Amino acid sequence: MVALSRKKSRHSILGQSGVWRLLVSLTVCVVGLISGLSAQEHRAAPAQPSIVIAQAQSFLAAGNPAAAIQVLSSHLHEHPKDTSARLLLADTYVSTKENGQAEDQYEAILKLAPDNYRALAGLGELYDRAGNSEKAEPMLARAATLSHGAPKIKTAWAAVLARQHRYKDASRALAGIAPPGSPEERISFHRLKASVAAGLGDAATAASEMENALALSPDQPGLQMATAAAEIQAKNWQRSANLAGPLFSKTRDPGLGFMLLEAQLGSGDDIRPTLETLRKVTLPEQQEVLFRRRMAELLISHERFSESVDELKRAVVLEPSRGDLEFNLALAQFKSGRFDDALASATSLQKTADSAELESLIADIQEARGDNLAAVRSYQAAIALAPNEEKYRLALALDLIQHKSFEPARVVLKQAEELHPESWRVRVASGMVEYFAGSAEDATKKLLKAADVASEPEPALRYLGDIQMDQTGTPDPAALSRLCEYGDAQPNAGKLQFYCAALFFRRDYLANDRSHTDEILRRLKAAAKKTPNDASPRCQLGKAYRWIERWQEALGESETCARLDPNSADAHYRLAQIYQHLGQQQRSEQEMKLYQAASARLADENARRDETIKTFLYSIQKDSKN
Repeated sequence: MVALSRKKSRHSILGQSGVWRLLVSLTVCVVGLISGLSAQEHRAAPAQPSIVIAQAQSFLAAGNPAAAIQVLSSHLHEHPKDTSARLLLADTYVSTKENGQAEDQYEAILKLAPDNYRALAGLGELYDRAGNSEKAEPMLARAATLSHGAPKIKTAWAAVLARQHRYKDASRALAGIAPPGSPEERISFHRLKASVAAGLGDAATAASEMENALALSPDQPGLQMATAAAEIQAKNWQRSANLAGPLFSKTRDPGLGFMLLEAQLGSGDDIRPTLETLRKVTLPEQQEVLFRRRMAELLISHERFSESVDELKRAVVLEPSRGDLEFNLALAQFKSGRFDDALASATSLQKTADSAELESLIADIQEARGDNLAAVRSYQAAIALAPNEEKYRLALALDLIQHKSFEPARVVLKQAEELHPESWRVRVASGMVEYFAGSAEDATKKLLKAADVASEPEPALRYLGDIQMDQTGTPDPAALSRLCEYGDAQPNAGKLQFYCAALFFRRDYLANDRSHTDEILRRLKAAAKKTPNDASPRCQLGKAYRWIERWQEALGESETCARLDPNSADAHYRLAQIYQHLGQQQRSEQEMKLYQAASARLADENARRDETIKTFLYSIQKDSKN
């Protein structure tokens, strides 16, 4: 089991919700299809069968394969080149599970007739049954070609390809093949198609094929279980629960219980009865450890941290030497808000197996408990244990930023920049420290550099755009150029297009330069189209139209702005001016009252900065997960 450690984020648990599917996985189930390559399929079918073949077939029909083997063997002793008789003999040996004898016969046929596709298919079948898909696949591929696409041979070939995880090739082999006639073969055929679809990541088709198989034998528990698993993969939670629930009630099988639990977690149903029943399952100690761990993983993957704690506690009791389990317990307790319990679990582990990851978790716990100094000490301990890992220095810097300790944060981030010059996250944090400390100019330079070193610059450019929008003066030329360059190159980056257009407008508005109004309006309209629920582009359009005295358009955009953002004091003030210009005095006065009310709700500068810091800390931690 991989520990549920925070490898991607300081606040994420990497649960393995799919591990339990090994119990009910959609493996390639094609026994019916391959065994369908029966004597009738393999042997030659002359218009008038020889007397010997007819006699052997009569013995086989009577259930006496030994007599058939004797007759055919005697005949082949005198007529060793009779491939029809030898094919029937090989098939008979297959039916009596004398695979070595069958293999000898198929090989003898291929020495006489290398292109005999029935012998190739039969030999491929034997290799496949023996688990040697590497030898089986080329034989079945050649047999499929020589037979001009005989359905059963192509299906058997597809099954081997699927077992080799060559799902695209298997899908091509199955293309155009109609389901076979007998119900048993049809079931295997649909299961094979479901397995191939699942391998290709097409969960909906996999579930549909399993439903096709289940329809042929609706009371078969194995099919019900496999179909329920496929429906979970397709996120058809209720259908999966409907299939798994009755099976679990009858069998109390843990695998089915896991399946039902996941379906209920996905659908939002009450999981308590299922969880209670699963917790009463009695298993040998070694199996119980795995059972508890997997149940915890499943709960954690759906962010049910509180429910996972009991499972992890039991797992720790059963395997006290497993530090990863105790770490996961502390992390689950932390995530469920049980900070004192989390600290107790983490400090217990610290005595025997300290690590940077553990110290960082303890720091997070201490921060949540309100002990800021202890949190800083633990972040520093994490750095000491893993001095070359970026995330621990960044975690300490973010904690210092949260408490407005900007100078210490600068020191930490400077060290991080020296160690990780290509880290855009470190450079973004460094830039935001400068901004919070009052230097928008230095912040802009650092954020531009962050965008330069990032493989995907959009997150860094969003921070840059926010800072530029927060200023009242002329935008930084380099920032404006970089934002517009990215927005032009990425037509779906609506937010970046907005930053470009709005800053372009502010630059020209402050300079009273109306020579670029058409371009500004075009850019703002494009941004509004890409972000229809964002008030900002519509608000800027209202300002722009008012500036060039296109009053009706200014009115329409400003009304939309106020509708999308009713708390915008600026929107109400602008509407009051527009209504006054249009001679609608009563509406102007109404908007002035709304403006005054919205202005009274505006936070002071310190509160606004606190909110900006909070937003930044949330967003950079979210970006760090990607």
